[in-house]
Amino acid sequence: MIYRLRGTLVEKDTEGVVIDVGGVGYRASASQGTLRALPSLGEECVIHTRMVVREDAMLLFGFAGRDERSAFDALTAVSKVGPKLALSVLSTMTPPEVSEAVARGDVVKLASVPGLGKKTAERLVLELRGKDLAVFGAEPAVASNGGGGPFMEARDALAALGYRLEEAEKALNDVPPQTSVEKYIKEALRRIGSRR
Repeated sequence: MIYRLRGTLVEKDTEGVVIDVGGVGYRASASQGTLRALPSLGEECVIHTRMVVREDAMLLFGFAGRDERSAFDALTAVSKVGPKLALSVLSTMTPPEVSEAVARGDVVKLASVPGLGKKTAERLVLELRGKDLAVFGAEPAVASNGGGGPFMEARDALAALGYRLEEAEKALNDVPPQTSVEKYIKEALRRIGSRR
C-alpha cells in the first residue's frame, strides 16, 4: 500500500496532483485544501496518501497532513460515503469544521456540501457522533458557540432571512453564548449591520 509520497510536484489541477518520485509519476486526487497547501510546480513536496482498491480501479488520494487523511478514513467508514464524496466534504470544510458540525448534529451545514444530501448528512452525524472525533485534528469547539440548540436555530433563522450560511455563522460566532434564539439573532443582526 502506498502510504506517503515525497517527490517533485509536476502537475496540479482542480482534481489532484502528479508527483514524480524517482522517475515515476503518481497521480493522486486531492481536496481543495491540500491543493492550496502544496508548493508551486517543480518544487519538492510530501503528501500523505490513501490507496483505495476497487474491482475496476486502484485510486490514490493525497492529503497535505495526517489529520486530513484520518478524517478521510473516518468519513469513508460511514455507509454510503465513498472516497469521492469524502473528498468533496474535505474540499468544502476543514477536518475541525466537520468535527464541530457532527458534534452539534448540524445536518444543514453538512448537507451544504456538493453531492451530500440531507439523508447522507444525517447518516454522517448518526454514525460519527459518539466516536472519537480527535481523528479530525481538533476537538470540536461546541461550547464556544452554545452547542446546537439556540445557536443553530438562530443560524437557520438568519439563513431564512437571506443571509448566507457562512455569513450567519461568522456573525453568531462573535456573539457570546446566549440563552435564547431571539437574543442570538438580535446580537448577530447588530454585528452584521455594523460591518456594512
